[in-house]
Amino acid sequence: MTVVNWEEIDTLLLDIDGTLLDRNFDDILWEQLLPSRYSENNGFDADSARKALLQHMRELAHTLDYYRIDYWTEYTGVDLLALHHEVAHLLEFRPGARAFLDWLRRKDICSILVTNAHRDCFAVKDSYCDLSDEIATIVSCHDYGHPKETQEFWESLNEAHPFDSARTLFIDDDEAVLDAARQYGIKHLLTIRQPDSKRPVRRGLRFPSINNLMELVPADLVAPKFLVHGYSRWRFA
Repeated sequence: MTVVNWEEIDTLLLDIDGTLLDRNFDDILWEQLLPSRYSENNGFDADSARKALLQHMRELAHTLDYYRIDYWTEYTGVDLLALHHEVAHLLEFRPGARAFLDWLRRKDICSILVTNAHRDCFAVKDSYCDLSDEIATIVSCHDYGHPKETQEFWESLNEAHPFDSARTLFIDDDEAVLDAARQYGIKHLLTIRQPDSKRPVRRGLRFPSINNLMELVPADLVAPKFLVHGYSRWRFA
């Protein structure tokens, strides 16, 4: 198990997609369904359209436009919010996520969800997963006009929700985001080994990693026989 000394943590910052929720939803929506609808709606060759669209996404990676749903709706002519509802059946919590959030409510820790997702996209996921019932404070990079990969985001976040970087734990599946957080001075950083359950476990990560969020809960608080099970079958000792 990965050991976190919770006595050293006052603030927990949690990513959503690929950290709390299975990234398979987003990967299918953005890499498969959107390119398919883009080619159909515009009469493009499917393979060429997919390659061109994914290339454009790579060009915009880590910029605010990359995360703007209005940008991609205008660029592709596809209703992105409708697509979110269409594949909502794929929305699923990652292993241990619900149980971890339940445990977290028992702790005297300031917890904040920080996401690059547009608030309209988050609202769709929230309507199916009730994330805002789990953690009341949700911050989108669009609130500040800068993605999490920038220092401007972290400066704005700390101004709006003051935290001590030395006593903050941040968990995110994107290492570029973690690089920015480390540059800002956040001391405790973790990433996720398998953000998409349908893709292989990632190797060679540059940050300490976990896969099940319940790895962060002290072992003496969890009944051992439940450690091998899935998304929400956990019992507290």
